[in-house]
Amino acid sequence: MKRMLIPAVALLMAICVAPATGEENVSAAGVQVSGFVDASYGGNLDLGTDGFGLDQVELDLARSLGARGGLRADLEWVKSGDDWELAVEQGYLDYLPPFAPALTFTLGKFNAPIGFELLDAPDMFQYSHALVFTYGLPTNLTGAMLALPLGERADLRAYLVNGWDDNDLGQAGPKTVGGRLGLSFGELGGAGLAAISGSAVGESLEFDRRVIDVDLSLTPLPALRFGGELNLGRVEAAGEESTWTGFLAMVHYDFNAWLGLTARYDWLDDPDAWLFGLAGGETRSAIAIAPTFVLGEGMGALVELRSDRSSEDVFTDGDGEAKASTTSLAFEMTYRF
Repeated sequence: MKRMLIPAVALLMAICVAPATGEENVSAAGVQVSGFVDASYGGNLDLGTDGFGLDQVELDLARSLGARGGLRADLEWVKSGDDWELAVEQGYLDYLPPFAPALTFTLGKFNAPIGFELLDAPDMFQYSHALVFTYGLPTNLTGAMLALPLGERADLRAYLVNGWDDNDLGQAGPKTVGGRLGLSFGELGGAGLAAISGSAVGESLEFDRRVIDVDLSLTPLPALRFGGELNLGRVEAAGEESTWTGFLAMVHYDFNAWLGLTARYDWLDDPDAWLFGLAGGETRSAIAIAPTFVLGEGMGALVELRSDRSSEDVFTDGDGEAKASTTSLAFEMTYRF
């Protein structure tokens, strides 16, 4: 695996810095390099397990092509079992048509424009993601997307993709469609209404899946932030219908330039056992409390105490006894460059 890393990075760097052709070359910017490192220590208090971990290393490469658009490639190294995996989190090209300069056409793999929480650790106020993010939404999409601003306070995105987290270039089946209408409240925050729908195959079962998601972000004061999300899902498979409902509420407050505190509550009801897979259905909720610290420019840390609870005994303790709740603790440091 290590032998693959240097050639892969070298190839992407060569693509990004290669000279373009045509008169627009003069305005083309050079490659921009950024990324982050994410490390942690933590474990489950009920199981008595703990350990140190290098959770993720990411290298992001971007290049502006002036009035034509640009490109981006996010390389990430993540721990998978006992080995490291090199993956492309995002890799896409943006094109600005000369007949519609406000319109952006994107082709490739990109973060799904749906939901409140973001994917990467430096963009999070907690160590863990909410249940809605983990079970009710896609992470990345591969396909084509159109983005159009609607005045100064709104924007629209529409996409046609392979499916949820599916980068199979040989897939010939039905595609997934979706979009998001975003509203801006200026310095007060913003909101979004997103929908995604499509057919897929899982475990030899073909199904149709539809999700509607509403997200909200408010900053009434510079030091105070609120976040919320409502997630509604429906699946039709083998003549039967399954639904789920979830939401999250988050508040973060900065006491000063280096200390903050985050609290998040999330809830997910799966009455038809589509998400959690427990016969008879299951409802889960989680509470996360996380003091946050600014350690320097680009460097941050947090401590998260999280308690998960279920309507059924789906968790276990150190003695193997079934429980309806479980508690975890984590310390995380991130550095963005």
